[in-house]
Amino acid sequence: MTDPSNIIEIPGLIPKRVIKRMVFADAGLTIEKPLSFNAKVFIPVENISAFRFGVQDFYSCKFAFGRQYFIETKDFNNKIFRIKLNSYYGIKRKTYYKVWAELLHYLWDFYLVNQLSYYTELYNIQQLFDLAGVTFYADGIGWDNNNSKLLWNEIAVKSYQNYFMIHHIDNPKQYKCCVFSIEWNAVILQSLLKDIVKEHKRVHKSSM
Repeated sequence: MTDPSNIIEIPGLIPKRVIKRMVFADAGLTIEKPLSFNAKVFIPVENISAFRFGVQDFYSCKFAFGRQYFIETKDFNNKIFRIKLNSYYGIKRKTYYKVWAELLHYLWDFYLVNQLSYYTELYNIQQLFDLAGVTFYADGIGWDNNNSKLLWNEIAVKSYQNYFMIHHIDNPKQYKCCVFSIEWNAVILQSLLKDIVKEHKRVHKSSM
């Protein structure tokens, strides 16, 4: 039986109506749509390859009249599953933000933390790999067809609400911007780089 705490219900704009249920389990993610003919979609955990998320406003005559909170997951066949929460004129804006934040939390705990562990292991064994547009080498990272490359002790990471920056610790003009709503798995890249930078700082201090 599924633990009820692992189910998140997404309410519609009409009161007391649930438009989607997200069921998180070790075996995978189930998206239930009670009001749809295709009432259920199951994504096995081994098929979840990437995700991205963001917030965007709806504008009319330069004035915002609504906001969308969205999450997209992708499988290894490049099929994209979208979750969109649209608030208009402030209706359920706080409710949808809370649901969106909970969904991100559950996605991370159930599926994405495992991907972080996978890429961490690749880094530990010095395996060449790409993540969110960044190539990892044994001695550092590169991007833009490797025209920009930073050694491990040259990397700085600066985080913002919707994106983060990778740059040379002494030259901010040598940088890469990673937007969570555009780059697949950008948040995993952010976490991995933060862990690596922290590790190298610790090793450097201990050797002094």
